Amino acid sequence: MTDDILQRIETKLDLLLKTQKNKPSDKRYLTARDVEQVTGLDHRTILNRSNLDPDDPRFIPSIRLGSRRKYFERKVIERLFHLK
Repeated sequence: MTDDILQRIETKLDLLLKTQKNKPSDKRYLTARDVEQVTGLDHRTILNRSNLDPDDPRFIPSIRLGSRRKYFERKVIERLFHLK
């Protein structure tokens, strides 16, 4: 690849990373996709782990708020993944 192409790719990657880092992160409740962005785990894995028995060490607690979507409380996710 030429240096010009590499430079354009690097610029685009930098832009994507900055966008990802600047997302608002002060919501109390997160969707599985939000948790994926915070932890790096696939959102389907998050949802599957929320369906495990609470005694299972892989269990990730979730909450339902009105609709059928599952939400995860930010402070619980941060505690589980030692993010703070």
